Amino acid sequence: MRSPVVTDALLVGNNLAVLVAAAELGEAGRDVVLVTDGRPAGGHFRGRTVSGTTFDVGMVVLERSPGSGPAPDPAGYRPERRYDWTRFGTLVDDWLDAHAGLRCSPTPEALVEGRRRPDHLLADRLDVLAELDVPPPAPLSRNDPAHAAAKTTGAAYDTLTYAEAARLNHGPQLHGRLVEPFADKVLGPLAGELLARYHRAAWLPLYWPETLAAACAGEAAGLPEHRFWTTEGGAVAEVVAALESRVARLPNVHVSAAAVESLAAGPAGWQVRTADGTVVSHARPVLGLGHDRVQHLLGLPVTARVPGAAVVVVCCLVRGAAMTAPSPSLAVLDPALATYRITDQDLMAGRDPEWHRVVVEAGSRLPGEDLGPRLVSELCELLGVDPVTEGEGLRDVRVLATMTSANGIAVPTAAALAADEDARAALAEACPEALPTGVLAGVGVSSLSDQVVQGLAVAAQLR
Repeated sequence: MRSPVVTDALLVGNNLAVLVAAAELGEAGRDVVLVTDGRPAGGHFRGRTVSGTTFDVGMVVLERSPGSGPAPDPAGYRPERRYDWTRFGTLVDDWLDAHAGLRCSPTPEALVEGRRRPDHLLADRLDVLAELDVPPPAPLSRNDPAHAAAKTTGAAYDTLTYAEAARLNHGPQLHGRLVEPFADKVLGPLAGELLARYHRAAWLPLYWPETLAAACAGEAAGLPEHRFWTTEGGAVAEVVAALESRVARLPNVHVSAAAVESLAAGPAGWQVRTADGTVVSHARPVLGLGHDRVQHLLGLPVTARVPGAAVVVVCCLVRGAAMTAPSPSLAVLDPALATYRITDQDLMAGRDPEWHRVVVEAGSRLPGEDLGPRLVSELCELLGVDPVTEGEGLRDVRVLATMTSANGIAVPTAAALAADEDARAALAEACPEALPTGVLAGVGVSSLSDQVVQGLAVAAQLR
């Protein structure tokens, strides 16, 4: 048996936060061991490279901080506070600028009742409401516990579902026409169980009724367009690639892709043993794994996983000249179509290569359902591509990959939150010294911005 290697920092997992921490600690001169547990570093934000072409898995965009001035010490990050990463927004901006050239993306679009309009789901383009013959929501007192002003901290929002809160704040007709069709396609049967506080987990809005009433009347709603950013190359995965290159240049950072066999207390702290026989010890391991994986490694009962929403993602190359109705990002509310979003990664970055990287997303409600051909057909319809065949495929569309996940979107329902809380409590009791990141840190704190701050916070604590 090999003697344990005692290091200045032990990072276990493959999410973005541990990769950020590895780079920061390594550049601070610390000896670092990062064990990715047999998975590629960067997690979801790594994207997928197929035949030499890098795709983001679905629509992945960046946000910039609206604030200015110095950010507080990242060690003060508190994942239990909703959107706490925004306090450190300038740090995230600086970090992103160091890893990729960024550009502001065009306004996303939404297909509503057969017509494209500026997106009201993500981009807050509520000016489109004045064009629609839809009644505004009924007034709702700011003292009402269900008012959207209370969605971040109000006690009622601990249990209020999105469906309940949205109908009260949006009004049944506006919500039924302009939001609910998208929610149903993304979440399927879980659309009625998503907790309102976590509405952005499914890219859904929750507006104040006063804001919507003003927009419906054609008045200034006081809500500017929410802008999004991507890399100059059109794939947020480039941020992870730049970070990996940064880590690879550090001789004091050792990255092991070996699977972890055990995580247990040892004489020199917590010991991680890998499949290649390496044993590494540290008093405060940083964990960037899923709940079930951590429980398995610690020998704890594995919490039954609460089902999420199914998702199908098709990665295509589409000939740019063949698209007669191109769109940088199109949310599809038409219930007759399975597709709920199409993203053209190149148009998002202002690029126009011969072949565009286009990603189609849909929810799959039937086990074993093969939606791929249908989604490609809908892509042609929505982007105005003539579905002319050539050989065994289409002349102007090349399908490079189709990915299906039965639980691709973690949906914060009451049952899911309870299971996660039990898992966090079990981890805190079994390994109180651990520094959790990603899903282990809390619900709704796995965004790219959150994980950048988590990585910076870990580095601040271990330097």
